[in-house]
Amino acid sequence: MSSPNTSAKTFGICTLVFIVLACSKEDDLGPSSRALVDEGSKSAAISTLVSTSSAQYFENLFNTTGGGWTGGDGVYSYPLPDGRILWTYGDSFLGTVNADMTRTGPLINNCFVIQDGDNLSTLHGGSLEQPEAYVVPWDNDDDWYWPGHGQVIGSKLYMYMLRIRSTGAGGVWGFEHIGTDMAVFSLPDLALIDQYEVVRSKQYLMGVSTYREDNLIYIYGTRSTLGKRALAARISVHNPEVIEYWTGTEWSTQFAPDAHMKHMNGEDLIVSNQFTVFKYKGKYRLLTQEDFLGSGIYLYTSDSPTGPWAAPQLVYDTPESGGNIFTYNAFLHEHINHSQKGYLVTYSVNSQNFGDLFADASIYRPRYFWLKESDN
Repeated sequence: MSSPNTSAKTFGICTLVFIVLACSKEDDLGPSSRALVDEGSKSAAISTLVSTSSAQYFENLFNTTGGGWTGGDGVYSYPLPDGRILWTYGDSFLGTVNADMTRTGPLINNCFVIQDGDNLSTLHGGSLEQPEAYVVPWDNDDDWYWPGHGQVIGSKLYMYMLRIRSTGAGGVWGFEHIGTDMAVFSLPDLALIDQYEVVRSKQYLMGVSTYREDNLIYIYGTRSTLGKRALAARISVHNPEVIEYWTGTEWSTQFAPDAHMKHMNGEDLIVSNQFTVFKYKGKYRLLTQEDFLGSGIYLYTSDSPTGPWAAPQLVYDTPESGGNIFTYNAFLHEHINHSQKGYLVTYSVNSQNFGDLFADASIYRPRYFWLKESDN
């Protein structure tokens, strides 16, 4: 790995290889979620403009019992140039899941899982006996990483890494975000070849989502105030050393900390720490779960990748939420799509009681469903 460079670097100059994959497995449609929507405001009813169905193939594929990853959160995925899919996770369990769904084994701060057809292989640091996170900060053994999003460009994968530090408070919430770094991996071996600082801030996170359109890469972040506000930046693959920030009216090389993306009514857009921007039928879409562990997953529409975003449609309400169990960080995997069922969406499931994750391994695993917009 080269020496870390903390200068203002973004993505390397080269051509993005972007492979669109279609899921080859046909699974049962499952129940379709349809109901009335209250136009003009957030609704508690599922929109009639979308339908959802079970992604049973992925539920079965990741129902692992040992030999690698057995559970995690903060899911992202990447189509690799050779046809494989890379899945990345934050805190992840390895070890064994027993027949009664109890779990034994270590918890590490991040790991990668490579899907090659129906086969999964796990990448982590350390050894089989004493596994460690696959990616660790170069300059502080007390910090750790949860993966953000990124892009494959040429023969490299550029991935934002969210730097985390313990607050000493313990429990489920005893951590804080302190900034964002970049990790660069060679392909096809996914070896870490470079790391560098992007931003140091407890308030701002960069790279929670990225979106490529032609020669522009849009980089989305969040600002933690009373609710998470969404921010946008962009680079050109022809001049990636220059990063431009959305000011609310135009693009500027000067960071605009208060330039939050907006609703159509001018109010700030509130998002989760993990959301997705993509394009469908000539319109930009933004999918996000409710902030602070809400169960609703919403879809917004805009004519621009920076908004303003139209009144959201409720597209899914996570059935696991309740009691100690909570869900979070829904993400749409644009490159995994089905001609009849739409796009694959995942979300994370967790418990306020850490012991639950050992008593029932099914809790701390992502859920998978298909999301399809109406053809009308």
